[in-house]
Amino acid sequence: MIVSYVIPAHNEEESIGETLDEINDVAKKLLKKRIIKDYEIIVVNNNCSDKTEEIAKSKGAKVIFENKKGYGAAYKTGLKNAIGDVIITGDADASYPFCDSERFLKELENCDFITTNRFAKLEEGSMPMLNYFGNIVLTFVFRIVYLYNIKDSQSGMWIFKRSFLNEINLDLLSDGMAFSEEIKAIALMLNKRIKEIPIIYRKRVGSSKLRTFSDGLENLKELFRFKIRIENFLKNKN
Repeated sequence: MIVSYVIPAHNEEESIGETLDEINDVAKKLLKKRIIKDYEIIVVNNNCSDKTEEIAKSKGAKVIFENKKGYGAAYKTGLKNAIGDVIITGDADASYPFCDSERFLKELENCDFITTNRFAKLEEGSMPMLNYFGNIVLTFVFRIVYLYNIKDSQSGMWIFKRSFLNEINLDLLSDGMAFSEEIKAIALMLNKRIKEIPIIYRKRVGSSKLRTFSDGLENLKELFRFKIRIENFLKNKN
């Protein structure tokens, strides 16, 4: 099994080194245990103007440039270049527990797509109150629109099989922050075996790039627009 770690990054020089060190440490343990055959780290340089790319390369990452600004745009490019049998995603800010990769791979044995619940254990200072409230609202609306009892619709850490990636059309998904909720939604609409598991969510290193109000409002609109878009796509496909 080859694992691809896909990380979007925009000016994360303060945290990218720590994030990639954690990935390399856990991946080497997985190699030693023969749980995986090989791994790759793909960092998507989304118009960085700092030393993110330089640091990522020094840690052994494959750096791919995506000049279209946006979280989703970066992920589309990274996922299209991933070669792994399993893909593990997360932010470059050291907030997500890549150290739990062995647990993720074990959980994935009986499903197609794993999403993660940050609310299970939020470390102090990891999510400002306004962001917390916004995430709760978006998750509540997601449950209503997609009829799925998800606990955290906005988590940016997912683990999924190559077979799932091969089945979806990434170009149907948003170039912005809504990509995170949409990849979960498309897994549901394709009737994939989905599991949501708890993680420890840590305080990010460096400054946040999230635009709380504008990104939150856009995500809310996309919850409805995306469902219509995918329903039409599936209808035409059949």
